[in-house]
Amino acid sequence: GNRAENNLVQTHRPAEGTEGETHQNQSTPGVAPHAWLRNGACPACFGDNLCEEFEDGMIKLRSEVTAGKVRSEVATGKVLSYTGTWDGREVTVTQCASAERLERFERFVCRNVSRNASRCDAGDVLLKQDLKALLQVQHLRKAWQILYPNKSSLPATTCMSRPFLKMLLRTFDENGNKRLSRLEQAHLYTALHTCPHLALLKALPRKKLPFPAFLGACGNLVAMETAGKPLSTYLEVKGRWQVRANLSLQLLDMLDGFRNKDPDWLLMFGNVDVKSFAVSADGQLILTDLDAMMVIDKHDMDKSTTKREGVCNEDCFGKFAYDLFEHPERTCRQAGRYGDLMAALTCRNILGCWQTDGLAQGRASLSAAKDTACAYGRGLLYGPPRRVKTDLQDLLTECAEETEHDGRTKALKQIRVLLAS
Repeated sequence: GNRAENNLVQTHRPAEGTEGETHQNQSTPGVAPHAWLRNGACPACFGDNLCEEFEDGMIKLRSEVTAGKVRSEVATGKVLSYTGTWDGREVTVTQCASAERLERFERFVCRNVSRNASRCDAGDVLLKQDLKALLQVQHLRKAWQILYPNKSSLPATTCMSRPFLKMLLRTFDENGNKRLSRLEQAHLYTALHTCPHLALLKALPRKKLPFPAFLGACGNLVAMETAGKPLSTYLEVKGRWQVRANLSLQLLDMLDGFRNKDPDWLLMFGNVDVKSFAVSADGQLILTDLDAMMVIDKHDMDKSTTKREGVCNEDCFGKFAYDLFEHPERTCRQAGRYGDLMAALTCRNILGCWQTDGLAQGRASLSAAKDTACAYGRGLLYGPPRRVKTDLQDLLTECAEETEHDGRTKALKQIRVLLAS
């Protein structure tokens, strides 16, 4: 039936973009167009600490940001995200949310927070209200209704808990006075209903996690450091097997760390895509896109349910995702049982090329030849040494779709051994 609205394994972002309005600064090379900044909507925005830097062109975007380019990207509904420089360092600038989502949020504020929906300025409404009552766990768990009304992805707010909310409140307390002003409340409330994955990037302690540094925001634009070159480049050019084997090991270690490293948090995402990763200059794997990542409080989790009965594959994970929308309280407590979802998706979507053509069951292929069956033509582990190829393909297949209880866990152990050999 409804496999979490058909999406746990493939999430598609909603069409992103803003109307291609003409503003005087749109033709200034390297300066973010006003239609894209949308800082007139503040304080119904992510933040404003970098507005001067954006408006004065101190943050220089690459020259492709011209009116024509912005308009054409708006027409095709792409996410607007650019590289640039600020004070000599490489930065990535991304939109917080699409025009469509921002309008949905503003309508929601006017209908639910304001008393006068007909003549309503969302920023004004948020500033005049004390949002304390709305910045509560039960309320924020429902943010997906604005973020993904078609249930196409699981936002960071899905398993909102008191400790997670506390961390966010601390992060958005810009002046550090231990209480949120109305402006700070408005920024946090907007961020959690328009781009919670970027609020997560701002809040999570980067020293412990392989994420890019969050630099700041203005209106609908958020700046972060550029982490390195996209992982997808390792699929396009003929690179050494050993380098790719090492990156694959790093990826499995990272996912294992998200599950087991922190005594307080389980980090879990329902969509694993090559596009979400980059490789730093010193060869370290970085997760650059936290979209679809949930933060689950381990102290809330049901201790008796970390083990699962039987096998769990696409339908079983799909049901878990569906239940997260319908019964978050109960389902978030059981998340420990489904921590291997990330590994299953990685084996299927990144490490191997998943083939289903005419096969009763899908299969991971490690052929070096390009294949239209997978997104980038081949998996990251393509073209392995002959002595390990057959075993590795079989193990990746079991990891993606286990055939016995705990089959995925056993396969992952053996995959690590082969990659390290």
